[in-house]
Amino acid sequence: MSIRTRLAIVLAAVVLPVLLLAGLVAGVLLPRALVDGQRRDVDRATVALATALGTECWALGDRAEVIALAVANGRPPATVLAEETRGGLGAERGYAVILRGGTVLAASPAAPRPTPRELPTTRCSTVTDRAGALLAERVDLTTTQGRLSVLVVEPLTPGRLDALARQAAVDDVRTVLLCGGGVEVHPSRDTGTGSIVRTVEAGQGRPCAVQGSAPDPTGGVRAWLPLLLIALVLLLAAGLVRWLARELTGPLLALSRGARRIAEGDLSVRLPEDRGDEVGDLAREFNAMAGELDRRHTELTAGRERLDATLHSTAATLQRTHDLDGLLAALCALAETATGSAAATVWLREGSAVRVRVVHPIGTARPATGRVPVGAGLVGRCVDQRRVVRTDDAAPDGAAVLAGRLCAAPLVSGDDVVGVLVVERAATAEPYADETADLLALVAGPAGVAIDNAMLHRAAQRQSVIDPLTGAGNLRMLTSTLGREVVRARKFGRQVSLLVVDIDRFRRINDQRGHSVGDGVLTALTARLGELVSPVDLVARYGGEELAVLVPEQGAEGAAALAQRILADLRTRPLQVGDQSIPITCSIGVATWPDDAGSAAELLAAADAAMVAAKDRGRDRTVTAGSVTGLH
Repeated sequence: MSIRTRLAIVLAAVVLPVLLLAGLVAGVLLPRALVDGQRRDVDRATVALATALGTECWALGDRAEVIALAVANGRPPATVLAEETRGGLGAERGYAVILRGGTVLAASPAAPRPTPRELPTTRCSTVTDRAGALLAERVDLTTTQGRLSVLVVEPLTPGRLDALARQAAVDDVRTVLLCGGGVEVHPSRDTGTGSIVRTVEAGQGRPCAVQGSAPDPTGGVRAWLPLLLIALVLLLAAGLVRWLARELTGPLLALSRGARRIAEGDLSVRLPEDRGDEVGDLAREFNAMAGELDRRHTELTAGRERLDATLHSTAATLQRTHDLDGLLAALCALAETATGSAAATVWLREGSAVRVRVVHPIGTARPATGRVPVGAGLVGRCVDQRRVVRTDDAAPDGAAVLAGRLCAAPLVSGDDVVGVLVVERAATAEPYADETADLLALVAGPAGVAIDNAMLHRAAQRQSVIDPLTGAGNLRMLTSTLGREVVRARKFGRQVSLLVVDIDRFRRINDQRGHSVGDGVLTALTARLGELVSPVDLVARYGGEELAVLVPEQGAEGAAALAQRILADLRTRPLQVGDQSIPITCSIGVATWPDDAGSAAELLAAADAAMVAAKDRGRDRTVTAGSVTGLH
């Protein structure tokens, strides 16, 4: 038998008898007190209602006498009954009848037909046994004009019973009137007869017996209350005994179980240290030993998991080879996670220097120095030496974004260093260990090739939509952008305009000054148009000596005004090509969607036709598509 079992038996022998005795006392005395209190309430309520019923009977007799005296004094019978009706007579279908010598002088509207000349039941003030469910009184007076009789009847209805119950303040007890012939008058909301009953028999003033009842407070489910209470006490006692036994023997058993789990290899087990005795000291020493073992095991496991995750993440990151920005952001996030850093930056090589390209997390301040020469600072040394470079302290460096500890790895593609990957921790954090530096180099190794490929792809993609001579968009960019703008204008109910600009007598420039100067004129004109249009407008090369300006959100009038500004500027400011100042003029065609065309292709054709019309009309002018016949 264990220590806990023996201790539980001793505690049960001491505690259980006391608690069981308390439960028995509470289970017997409490129900009896509840029943006695309910019985007193029923007695009080029944007597109070019987008294109220008798009071109503005597009041009814007084009312009959008042009516008789008023008529005897000469007041009209109908007037007297009307006043009594307004005073409450008839509220529960009660009525009064005034007779003289057997002849009806007046009757209440609620009186039965034919009008009764006698009471329908015994007078309530003289009743000795159960009678009808009525309060009835009769008053007879002898006058000089004959015998005067007044009959007053008030039915005992549920509404009358409710009023009597409120008057007697017996709302908490169910009351019933037991009348002659087995007639019973129940309250409006009858809850049924309770098991505790008190009856006051009929007598003077009470034509019906009054019965009050209420449920047994210990009946139904409450009958099981003593047993339930005793069972609850036993359960609480058993729980208390078990709790005490656990509290007293728990630390020893916990120490035994903890030692067994440590022996089985579970290094996460810890023992409670809240005791101040020798067992508590032993638990603290035990926890210190287990904590150290667990820390070392966790470091080894985390390092292995981090290496596996780094290898998988590196492979996933390198799949973004054509998305340079996405690749750099993912590379920063991966480097942060793999090295336990707070921030990461990527620097890309630009000739004899490196320039910061991406700072992560988003919103982090950029380094104070955005461009570093090769060989200078942490980043420059990393490029120059082609190896991982780190700082053992938080010394100031231009590459820092947190003024903390840095570690940088070169991004190498073939024989070239294309950039540097830098991670950073807070100044108060631990320096980067050799294992962390090796891990950063592992991440940066294949990333250099991926970044180089992404930059080559971006350059090729840019060349596919950029005119190599002027640096403006080419025809491919013009047509794709024009198509998108027309779709957007159609969707939002806006306008979009297109200008086609052609250099007048461009062949003469080539013939007289040479093709290199002609190319310079095209480049200079492209730059001049970029100065004159808004940032949202697009300048593209349309043909040999033709340029186009796409003007979103602009109608024909605004586009024509822009064309006039261009012509006026060219008239006053010659183009500068090298050391030569070359004056030129242009012919400009203007077309607007949807006024001049129904599609992007039609808009381009309309602007081109308007430009040709400008040539035909003498050059150095603007012609709108709307003024050219045959376009609509």
